[in-house]
Amino acid sequence: MRVSQTQRGPLSQREQQQIRRATVRAYFGFCDECSTYPHNLTNYLTIMGWIDERRIEMEAEGRRYWVPTDWDFWQALRDCGDDLVKP
Repeated sequence: MRVSQTQRGPLSQREQQQIRRATVRAYFGFCDECSTYPHNLTNYLTIMGWIDERRIEMEAEGRRYWVPTDWDFWQALRDCGDDLVKP
């Protein structure tokens, strides 16, 4: 009998830390790739808010965890572009 991802229980603290580190690495990789993205604390919080909403959507779809990729940050930039602070 195969155990589904939703039956495994909550993520361990170690797994949560790994996901946070991977998310931050993907964010800074995105910052290096996108020369037009104005990196500052306000924009970081705006983009991470979008990422958190996406994570909630993925969990609602039954995924136990989700780690964003560079592509997800490009999507966040597209969706949040009007809300970002310009230099």
